[in-house]
Amino acid sequence: MQHTIALVGAGGFGGWYVNELLHNHQNRGQLIAVIEPYPEGCRDLDELRSRQIPIYADLSDFLAVSSADLICIASPIHLHAPQTIAALEHGASVLCEKPLCATIQDAQRMAQAESQVSGFVAIGYQWSFSAAIQALKQDILLGNLGRPLRLKSRVYWPRTDAYFKRNGWAGRIKLDDGTWVLDSPVHNATAHYLHNMLYVLGATRETSARPVSIQAELYRANAIENYDTAALRCITDHNVEILFFTTHATENTIDPIFHYEFEQATVVYDASQSRAAGSVVAHFHDGRTVNYGNPFDDNMGKIWQCVESLDTGATIACGIAAATPQTLCVNGAQESAPITDFPKAIVRTQDRSGETLTWAAGLEDLLTYCYESNCLPAESGLADWAVAGRVIDLTHYHHYPQN
Repeated sequence: MQHTIALVGAGGFGGWYVNELLHNHQNRGQLIAVIEPYPEGCRDLDELRSRQIPIYADLSDFLAVSSADLICIASPIHLHAPQTIAALEHGASVLCEKPLCATIQDAQRMAQAESQVSGFVAIGYQWSFSAAIQALKQDILLGNLGRPLRLKSRVYWPRTDAYFKRNGWAGRIKLDDGTWVLDSPVHNATAHYLHNMLYVLGATRETSARPVSIQAELYRANAIENYDTAALRCITDHNVEILFFTTHATENTIDPIFHYEFEQATVVYDASQSRAAGSVVAHFHDGRTVNYGNPFDDNMGKIWQCVESLDTGATIACGIAAATPQTLCVNGAQESAPITDFPKAIVRTQDRSGETLTWAAGLEDLLTYCYESNCLPAESGLADWAVAGRVIDLTHYHHYPQN
């Protein structure tokens, strides 16, 4: 059966959706509309026009005259909640890009809206939809790896000034009208890798582990409102430590690396040399290994899994419930620590093809040391400028900010 699909957001990451919907599995889903206020930013604009696919400036304009079986939302963070709710109220199911939304209260509003309709909401953490992560999670659920002990991840993705200037919300805590955004590496570009640690520990395929506390250190090299560097320690309701180190302010790119410790095995992944060749591998203490595959395979398969759910009624791998713990951690982290500017003495700038990269000298080595030593920068003794955050209790955290 061919389902109708509308897309909100055709620039940036939305361009990947446009390409997928135009060129793959067209027997399963037909792109009937694109909602994009700035269509000139879409790489495939000429093809959209040649196929006579209508382009609307606002989702409300489309919903006033039509609807779709599935609405894919690849818009800015602060629009995820209102656009998802509007789509649900007009009879559509939704695939909303990560992250879920800006605040925990928005997550609650989205869950409430979903509970009142027949449609579903999927959140586009593509690793959660991958065969590799699903196989790993199945082994964890079966107890094949033993009790989880500690999970940690690091990813360093330098970003130039053009990244932060590309729109009016990048690097913002909130908009001028007071709308929360909380854009940061933890809540945008590298949100996948915090979410994945929570997700694989979830008690079911459709849930993630519940964080009960978080401690954060937040730093900034770029001239932005929010932080561009973070070190986090989260504790789950089963007393598993989760450590996450991420930054946009290093000179070199380090793609995702993780190390998940269990009683009977250690699960590792390293994309720093080649994403295409990277595999998630479990090394068991008895000498066995299990290769689960590459979590980056078929990044857009999440669309077609949602289409399959429309046909079969099957539950989706990652919905609001699974994505909410990551938002909870982001909100708690934002309250845990002040945003501390790196000392001017270690801040460097360099030209990269006409754009300016701002980075902190020594940061890559510091974060890597902390990753390997299971500590936060303020605990390392290696950075006298580091500022420890306070531990935030997340057990009854229902509103950002709390006060």
